[in-house]
Amino acid sequence: FNILDFSLVVFSILLLRAGWGTFVPQAGIPGVLPGYLPPNVDIAVPWWTGYFWLFIVGISWFGMPSLLFGGYFFTKQKYTLKDVFIIIILFAVTRFVAGFLAEFLIPYLTPIYYNEIYLTGISDRSYGSMRGNMSTAMAIVPALLYIRYIKVDKKFFNNALSAMVIFAFSLAIANVWRPLSLLINEIGGSVAWGLWEYFTGFIFGGLIFWFYGRFSDKKLAETDIPTGLEVSNWKPFGKFVLYSVALYLLFFHGIAESLEGGIRKAFLASGVVYKPDVTTVKLIVTVIGLSLYWLYSQGKIGKTFAKKSFREKSLIVLIIMLPFYYFNFALHHIISGSLFLQDWNSSEVWLDSISFFIVEIYCIYLYRQMILPLPDISSSLNHNK
Repeated sequence: FNILDFSLVVFSILLLRAGWGTFVPQAGIPGVLPGYLPPNVDIAVPWWTGYFWLFIVGISWFGMPSLLFGGYFFTKQKYTLKDVFIIIILFAVTRFVAGFLAEFLIPYLTPIYYNEIYLTGISDRSYGSMRGNMSTAMAIVPALLYIRYIKVDKKFFNNALSAMVIFAFSLAIANVWRPLSLLINEIGGSVAWGLWEYFTGFIFGGLIFWFYGRFSDKKLAETDIPTGLEVSNWKPFGKFVLYSVALYLLFFHGIAESLEGGIRKAFLASGVVYKPDVTTVKLIVTVIGLSLYWLYSQGKIGKTFAKKSFREKSLIVLIIMLPFYYFNFALHHIISGSLFLQDWNSSEVWLDSISFFIVEIYCIYLYRQMILPLPDISSSLNHNK
């Protein structure tokens, strides 16, 4: 495993993420409630419309990342920079061509929106999202076919396809909170939006955990074998710059955004006006983070940590980072008192809190199993018999 690979997952999601908000209210409940078109909520559409387009959004967002997150981390085959360039070219060319195909299909897939909203000039926002997400979703197909039939890597293909579909399904089905908000008066639109985001992560996390949980320990152990883009022959300075960019994309950018947001909201909850200064926070976090990374790469600190497997390192980092992110998330809720409210308006807040404690405790449990394997109870029972 190589941190460059994982940073590419984060960067590709950031780079390829397109608009999606206009699809959320188009979801309904079969036989109960249709979907509605923005910005005019008086125009009804079939109940499945919103789910369909959010599924396309899921394929669009997670298509390219799934090649790494789903397939590459678990393959024994070697992939070179040539393969990377071929896949990127296939993706870029197909995405361009698929844009014209999407323009042809949209009038047939969403005739009500196309005729009553787009052609009348009321709004073209959904049209742009439909075209962009559909073309990006189609663009991943040649890349997957290249892996399956040119590289003849069936496991890579199956794992990547599964991870991509799981994410798309999670993003779509979690939006059931939108129509529910129209049926339950206590659930406002912003609350339904927050619950949609929460359950997308919850469903995806659960399903992907189940998916990889089926793998044997031997197969999972293969992720500890160093792979990734070959940079061993790079000069030390070039390698430092390359890994610094990767670390910034993966860790420091997210840490700085979370920290700044947590501080700003905490001040607002306290009644103190605070002018956001994300750049300063990013600069401080990046300088500290890269300094620690340089010391680590030189063997000055973290020698014991460096000897651990990738799975152990991942759990340690997750165990440390979860409280940090939760603190940034919960601080302003604690100050304002909304963390302890038992109503729909704070539902996503206490759901996040419950999830944090469950995941944190379970990560500690998993790490304990790695370093101190639990005794085999079944063998003891058989011996007693």
